[in-house]
Amino acid sequence: MRQPTSGTSSGGVPPGALEEVLGRIESAVGDLADLVGPEVLDGWDAPSVARLAEAHTRVRRVTGRLDGVRYTLLPRIEDEGSWRSGGMSRTFTSWLRVREGVAAATARKEVATARRLATALPATRERLVSGALGADHARVMTEVAPTSETRQDALAWLVDTRTGEATTPEQFVQSVAVDFPDPADDPDGTRTRERITQVLEDAIADGALVTGEGLVLREAGALNADQFRTVARRFATVTDPDTDDVEDDKAAKGEYLDLAKTFGGYHVEGFLTDEHGLLLSTAVNAVTGSPAAEDNRTPGQRRAQAVADVARLVLDANEASPGAAIAPHLNVTVSWTELVTQVTRSRDGLCLSCGHAAPGSAPSTPSGLLSAGGPVFTETGVRVPRAVVRRLACDSAITRIVFGPDGAALDVGRAQRTVTGQMRRAVIARDKHCVFPGCDQPASRCEVHHAVTHWADGGSTSVSNSALLCWHHHQLVDARGIVMHWTGKPTAADGAGTLLETGWAFTDAHGRRIRLPEAIEPAPEPDNTCSLEPPGAAA
Repeated sequence: MRQPTSGTSSGGVPPGALEEVLGRIESAVGDLADLVGPEVLDGWDAPSVARLAEAHTRVRRVTGRLDGVRYTLLPRIEDEGSWRSGGMSRTFTSWLRVREGVAAATARKEVATARRLATALPATRERLVSGALGADHARVMTEVAPTSETRQDALAWLVDTRTGEATTPEQFVQSVAVDFPDPADDPDGTRTRERITQVLEDAIADGALVTGEGLVLREAGALNADQFRTVARRFATVTDPDTDDVEDDKAAKGEYLDLAKTFGGYHVEGFLTDEHGLLLSTAVNAVTGSPAAEDNRTPGQRRAQAVADVARLVLDANEASPGAAIAPHLNVTVSWTELVTQVTRSRDGLCLSCGHAAPGSAPSTPSGLLSAGGPVFTETGVRVPRAVVRRLACDSAITRIVFGPDGAALDVGRAQRTVTGQMRRAVIARDKHCVFPGCDQPASRCEVHHAVTHWADGGSTSVSNSALLCWHHHQLVDARGIVMHWTGKPTAADGAGTLLETGWAFTDAHGRRIRLPEAIEPAPEPDNTCSLEPPGAAA
């Protein structure tokens, strides 16, 4: 703390000093902004990346200290009460939101943080202002540590770090070897009290005696903010487990999952407890796997696919309703003509397999545009994407239903799979997993694809014309016109220690081969011989 200079006000701050310091800060920030303009960073004399990284670290530290200053000012402004003048704001939070134009959520969070730092976390605020503690670590303390009266009391406990137990000044002094003055030489106890004070101050300086808050903060220097949250969370749980129970009940009651049909798909929103969230996250991660060749999807897109895969696994195994007469599953309604039309590969109205006009490629009459509704999901009546229809036509249960002119069902045929059980076993035995280059999704997460010649193009349902593709790559192959053909599996010597090709070759719509990346050549063995030997040294 700087000593007050002459001419200071009654509060110990020179008149205008606060405004002067703020002016210097604003001027310095302006200078810093000029130094990071494009004309500097893109110029010949631009700072090195190492200097920029160091600058970024220092700027973060400075902004954290400034946040600490703001959190120190807010409680003083609130306690003074002049913000109530004029009656424009009923709460200090709303006053801050209106005055500084911040979001309501930002104002609430900052006021709550400042209050907790002022009432329960003085050491945290002091370290934040001094720069010894990062802003994220301070935020963890305010969000986790003082969340109940019991925990606020625990933050002020004295803790003997030698034992890890709470103590009092008297108990601590009695636990250490201290030479107290003889009572005869200290009749009023002044020297004894001074000695006790000195012992306590030395213990605090040595770290043998800390507050509960200080005990938690000791871990901040060696941990990042996420790791530090675990430590603060443990302190809160140990000191007040009852509040954890209340919070757990509140979280369980707040669980929800909204799955709403919207334009072009479904909107998902929800909240899960830690237990249920971890269950879902574990299941999604288990089926996500590693990206295969040319898989450019974002992690979010791959997780979305994994959620659908988890649902398929449950439905394929009929785990949800094992006693149901009809297993719950995805149902699509489509006429035979539309089925053939949708799954036939065509370009410019011509079938890519035979070269003739593709079925249904051009309605014979204008009214055909309205009468050909196309395939729809049975439960919702929503249009089914063509790629989905092509994939379902490869490996799905198909039920023939004949309708009369009045809409009555005249005949219902037996559901048949396009690939029989024995045939599927043969395909699995040969392919073992998804055959797309680099994909190792197991057979339980795969469908059987008409590989060489598609079913709609006259392809036979046979082992030689069938291949395992996971749900994602099955749709990818159908949607992008990828061509497959059998080349034979390589020998073990051709790919020892690496992921072997499956025997299927993939070619994209432009005729380019889709294959695994080339193996990285091992680094050459280092040459330990000295290249600076004197002439004649070698035999």
